[in-house]
Amino acid sequence: MSGVAGPTAVVSFEANRSGHAFAEICFAIQSKETAVVSAVEMVRRVMEMLILDDDWVCRAELCLQEALLNAHFHGNHGDPRRTIHVGCFLSADKIELHVEDEGTGYALNRDFSNIDTTSPRGRGLFIIRQLMDSVTINGTGNHIVMSLAKESNYGNQYCAG
Repeated sequence: MSGVAGPTAVVSFEANRSGHAFAEICFAIQSKETAVVSAVEMVRRVMEMLILDDDWVCRAELCLQEALLNAHFHGNHGDPRRTIHVGCFLSADKIELHVEDEGTGYALNRDFSNIDTTSPRGRGLFIIRQLMDSVTINGTGNHIVMSLAKESNYGNQYCAG
C-alpha cells in the first residue's frame, strides 16, 4: 500500500419505511494517522449528506476520531501493517459506530469515569463516554461500539454553535 491513500468503503444509502434516508458504511483502513484523518472526513461527509443534526455530527466525528486514534496507537501500536475495521450506521434517529483493531485489547477494569488531566492516557474513552449515549467494548477490549439515539434521555448540547 502506498502513502496517503484514503479508505475504500462500501457505502449503502437507503430510505426507511417513513422515507427517511440512512447510510451504512463498512471499510478497513491501514493503521496510519493519515488513514484515520481520511476515514473521519469520509464519515463526516456522509453524515452531512444525510443532513444529520449538527450536534450529532460533531459528537460522532470527535468520538470516531478518538476511537480510531486509540485503535491505531494503543491497539495496533502504530504498526502500519495492521488494519482498523470500521462500521457505521447513520440516520436521523440513530448513529452507531464500530471500531475494531488487531491488538490484544486492554484491561477493562480501569475506571474511565474520571479523567487525570496530568496523563495523556484515558482521555479518549473519557470523551467518548461523555459524548455518546451508549458505549460498549467487547471482552478483550479491541472492539468499541458507540451510539447516539433519539429515544435516549441525553440532553446536553456539546457542539452547538
